[in-house]
Amino acid sequence: MNGYRTIFHLDELAKVPLVFANVRNLLDDLGGSVVVEVVANSEGVKAFLLTGQYAGLFREYVEQGVQFAVCANSMRALGFTRDDFPRAIRVVPSGVGEIVRRQAEGYAYIRP
Repeated sequence: MNGYRTIFHLDELAKVPLVFANVRNLLDDLGGSVVVEVVANSEGVKAFLLTGQYAGLFREYVEQGVQFAVCANSMRALGFTRDDFPRAIRVVPSGVGEIVRRQAEGYAYIRP
């Protein structure tokens, strides 16, 4: 297991550049000694749509081992289906539930 585990909470589309910059800074600082997950709920799920403007950055981070999860409740509320998102995205029952589980596992919580 890696030494550090971090979960980033993304619930606002406007914060995507900040979240991705924070992820980049963390990877640059801690490299292979950190597990990084980004969980999106509410409007944040739009950041990971197949047709979204962040598709290139998303692929880059997936290749570096960053994990991504979107909230099923938010997906449904916004009218999206699983097919609207890349296969590398995990769909979790609720974004807040994922955050609580990860924090119980010792993940550091960051909400830019």
